[in-house]
Amino acid sequence: MKYRPLILMLPLMGLAGCGTPPQRAEFTSGYPTYNCPESLEGQVTLQAEVRPIQLEAANLKQTSIATIGSIGRRLLVSVTPSGLRPEDRIVWSALSIGTFGGTLLGWDRYENLRRNDRTEETSSVVASPGQLKITRIAKGRADLAGAQSIDLLVMPGGVAVDDTVVNFSGLWTESGQPLSIDRVSLQLIPLRHPPGLDVVEATLELSYVVQLGDSGDEWVCASRARVTLVDHDSLRQPLWDLGLASANAARKQRIALFDPAVGAVRLVFDNPASAHSFASWMRATGATRVGSYSLSVFDQAGPWSMRPFGPIGEDMMPTLRSVTTADIAKIKVGPAGDP
Repeated sequence: MKYRPLILMLPLMGLAGCGTPPQRAEFTSGYPTYNCPESLEGQVTLQAEVRPIQLEAANLKQTSIATIGSIGRRLLVSVTPSGLRPEDRIVWSALSIGTFGGTLLGWDRYENLRRNDRTEETSSVVASPGQLKITRIAKGRADLAGAQSIDLLVMPGGVAVDDTVVNFSGLWTESGQPLSIDRVSLQLIPLRHPPGLDVVEATLELSYVVQLGDSGDEWVCASRARVTLVDHDSLRQPLWDLGLASANAARKQRIALFDPAVGAVRLVFDNPASAHSFASWMRATGATRVGSYSLSVFDQAGPWSMRPFGPIGEDMMPTLRSVTTADIAKIKVGPAGDP
């Protein structure tokens, strides 16, 4: 009987020695439950930058969307543990990339830029037309902080754009003299090009699990970022047009071809040399007609427009008028749609 108190104390001593087990992240349907404490909020920074690349569509991991044109982009993503301690590490992450103003057509060459040893993590990429998700799981003592990149094929806008460009059979003689109006003929050529209705923005959301080095506790946190995948300069088609402007002023009016049987069509060229050649021909001849078309002027809708550069819309038709001799001296060539 004298040993009974000692026997009763042994289980209590064993329980006290075990301590509280580390907290683990809880997953439901493959996603962890967010429970980030205030001390870890904002301690991991998500940043992204975009670089243009050339991609072959046939070689990509594509979705089912078909397109006649697209733009290649390399997305560089940086996960920086700006507020974590050196012994803390990211052991699981899911990066979701969503697009606005465009569609993801496919992806290629996902790469972890921090390490050459890919056995330190397991990663997977799942793509759909509107979203791409990269899931990573650390192995051993690996830390998922650092930089990564993925190549994307993006379709700006939602529908193809049909433009019209003009082609002249000839404007000048071999000796450099302007051809007379009755000897000049033109052809309107349809041009279908990759969609370009708007810039393409991407939102990035990173869900991650931080494992603390001192306690082994795991906490689920998140970080967000936004980046422009395709900007206005990338969307602008290599087209040029003629407009009217005074010295050192923007072009607020454009030149168009008008035929009552066809309507008004913006005068657009597929290279700057042709546009300058026609402008010089107008100055040399004083022409206000070409072929069956009369040369007209209309007001540009806005300082910059992504609308198709073909037929003049109903909103601009009321501003249409015939070109005058005084207008010819004000003609300037520039990128179609730009001032």
